[in-house]
Amino acid sequence: MAQAQSGFDLILDKEGKIVALPKNKTYELQIPKVSYQTFTPRGSRDVDIKLRELAPVSQAETTLPEHPMDMRISSAAYQPFFNIYTPMIREVSPMALDFNETYIKRLNERFEVIANGTQYTWPGAGGMTLFNTGLSWKSGRWQLYGGGFGGRFFTPFNPSPGITTGLHLQATYQATDWLRVRGWGQYAYYGDEGHNPHMLRNPFYNHTQVGGAFEFRVTENFWIGTGVNFEFNPMNNRMEPQFMVYPAVQTRHFRIGM
Repeated sequence: MAQAQSGFDLILDKEGKIVALPKNKTYELQIPKVSYQTFTPRGSRDVDIKLRELAPVSQAETTLPEHPMDMRISSAAYQPFFNIYTPMIREVSPMALDFNETYIKRLNERFEVIANGTQYTWPGAGGMTLFNTGLSWKSGRWQLYGGGFGGRFFTPFNPSPGITTGLHLQATYQATDWLRVRGWGQYAYYGDEGHNPHMLRNPFYNHTQVGGAFEFRVTENFWIGTGVNFEFNPMNNRMEPQFMVYPAVQTRHFRIGM
């Protein structure tokens, strides 16, 4: 038997044995030329300048893309809607989210628009959220204010909030430099809650009433008033008198008192 293979050469050694040896081949290696650029580190001057110009970002600003109005509002009435801790605050104290804000816009020398928003909570006795608005007119010794209000209320007898609305009117006449005469009237509507004892006993709820008073000046901005207020009592369906003496502080735009 004989076998031939092109990759080997068959030769006889001295002893007469056949030996297969690989043939000599010449290989040509095609090595591509290497192209490279030397790396030279840049200085850190530009980075240092940018770091010095970088202003730290507060936590509130980091939430700006998600909550554009997050804690950036001027009214406390809307803050619970954008405060992530509102449920916890409400659990700690039901009165923590109460507010009382007043807005006054002067139209001219005689007219002013007044708006007021309030929320009161009385643990165990309910609470209310009201929005009052009105127009104030002043001319000479006379000053008139009229407007309306609306909102919601709740007591232990109506856990689901009810709707309340009403109108109010107030007139003031500056009789002398030291005497001022004041009169007022208000109508309040609470639906079928006329016999709710929590509303009748709480003076912060709006009641149907009418009255008048004399105010005497003690100092330039401090007055003492005395008068009578007739408040409607739905239990006996009549107006009941309430005699009162109260202080009043006169400021540039409005009066604090009755």
